[in-house]
Amino acid sequence: MHININLTDPPSETTLPVSATTCPDSSPRTEPNPPHLYFAYGSNLSPTQMKMRCTVNPSQSGKPLAIALLPKWRWLICEAGYANVLPPKGLRVGTQKSEIAEKVPISGSEDAVYGVLYAMDPADEAILDGYEGIDRDAEEAGGEDVSVEIRPREQGEGDYNKWYLDATIVEWLDDGVHGKGSSGDQVPVLVYVDEERIRLGPPREEYIGRMNRAIRESVGLGVSGKWVDEVMRRFIPE
Repeated sequence: MHININLTDPPSETTLPVSATTCPDSSPRTEPNPPHLYFAYGSNLSPTQMKMRCTVNPSQSGKPLAIALLPKWRWLICEAGYANVLPPKGLRVGTQKSEIAEKVPISGSEDAVYGVLYAMDPADEAILDGYEGIDRDAEEAGGEDVSVEIRPREQGEGDYNKWYLDATIVEWLDDGVHGKGSSGDQVPVLVYVDEERIRLGPPREEYIGRMNRAIRESVGLGVSGKWVDEVMRRFIPE
C-alpha cells in the first residue's frame, strides 16, 4: 500500500533563516513540511547526530519514525571515505552505469539497503543539504535516464544529489505519522546520492566512530543486525 505522509499536527509554516540556506542573498521565507521523509543510511542513522545537526527543530527532525528498505540498492563506503548508495540498474546515471559500479557488492542476503526515516523540518533539511554538499545552482535534469520526479536536478558541483522515490517500510516507530500504516507500506522519501564517487574505498578515521554509533543506535531501533554484519561490517571495523 502506498501512503501519504501526514504529521500528527497540521503542517506548520517554518521560517527559514538566511543562515540555514545556501542562497546568501535570499530573505527569510516560510515553507510547509515536505511531503517526503528523509531516508538516512550513513552516520545520520544515529538520532543523536541528527539532533545535533538539526538545530532548528531537533525534536521533530531528529526523531526516528520508521525503519525502511530500498530494495535492490547497494550500500558502500566510496573513495571519499563516506557512505553512499548505488541505485539498481535502470535507475543509474553517468558513472553509476560504468564498470566501476559492477564492483559494488550486493547488499546482503536481502539485496537491499536499510535506513531510518525522519520527518524533516524544511529548515533542517536545508542544513542537511549543507552537510551533504548539495549544489543549489545545479541545472535541472533532462530526465533521459531517470525521471525528473526522482532526480529533479543534476549533481553539478555538489558532493551528493537529492533523489525522491518510494521506500518500503519494515517497521513504524511512531504511530502519529502513519495512522494505520503497516510493514510493507510504500512511502515517499528523500535519499542523498553521490552519483560520481562509487569506487569502493576505506572509511575516514573520524567516520568510523560516528558510524559505529549509528550502527548501535539504529540496530537498537530495529535495523537488522544480520544486515549490518553482512554489509556495513565489510567496511566499518568495530
